[in-house]
Amino acid sequence: MAQRREPGVLVLANELSKAVEKHVENREYSPTYLISEIGAKLSRVLIGGVLDQIENRGSEDDPFYTARVIDPNGDFYYLQAGQYNPEGATALSKLEIGVPVLCIGKVRARTPEDSERTYVSVQPENIRAVSMDEVNHWAIKTCDQLMRRINANKAFGNDDAALKRADLTAREMDGLELSKDFYPTVAVENYAALLYDCLNRLAGDEVSMPETKNFTGEFEAAGTATDGEAEEKEVPGKDGANDNEAKVMKLIKEDEGDGIYYDDLAIKISSEGVDNPMLDEILDSLTDQGLVFQPRFNHYKEA
Repeated sequence: MAQRREPGVLVLANELSKAVEKHVENREYSPTYLISEIGAKLSRVLIGGVLDQIENRGSEDDPFYTARVIDPNGDFYYLQAGQYNPEGATALSKLEIGVPVLCIGKVRARTPEDSERTYVSVQPENIRAVSMDEVNHWAIKTCDQLMRRINANKAFGNDDAALKRADLTAREMDGLELSKDFYPTVAVENYAALLYDCLNRLAGDEVSMPETKNFTGEFEAAGTATDGEAEEKEVPGKDGANDNEAKVMKLIKEDEGDGIYYDDLAIKISSEGVDNPMLDEILDSLTDQGLVFQPRFNHYKEA
């Protein structure tokens, strides 16, 4: 398997802003991870929303951009890009306030010497203007990942069978276990409320928590089923996998340079419901079939 960077984890701004604990693994070249309260293991993230603010706090010769992105729930991501991240700074400089964006970048946590508060920011590696439909699609996938972490938290130490059914990846399980060490007491119901509010906003409903029993974090997927009509969960099969391969192949063919960069490909294909782990599997499959190759590291071109 070709070496790749850390995957871009989908995370809402509220969860990211509270991921203040750092973790470095006992291996060479381990990145510094931020661990969220409910177990997201973050080095690189894929975030989305509307660009709300942007400012060059440096100079024309030595720019340092700060920006703020509002996620679909109304919370803020904070972005920074300067001389050590020229590609991110250049990408930010070309955007206008008010445009929907998707961004992949590295997370950073900083605690000033004169403060007890930790500030979490994203250093964009790639950011581009997209449609609101693409942001909404990203948000649905992000809510799905949030729900996985909520359910895993509830099952951890309480319901081994439910935790096994969650079918967590090794990375997800590692993040969950680390979060239990870093944050012994977490109000998981607050994240269930976050999930509920975000899905309501995406559905165009007024945001309010139900006045019934505590929300469980269990949701039905958005669809077109009418009231009282059960909607079957779609299980991806071979046809779906082939369809996703075709979509990825189409994007690779459209590149007229020395191959499309992995991060660019990840952002573009995310609007089709393909996340980073799925993309990795597709690229491995296309490579094994001899359909694509890497002319240089992390760039993909039709064979």
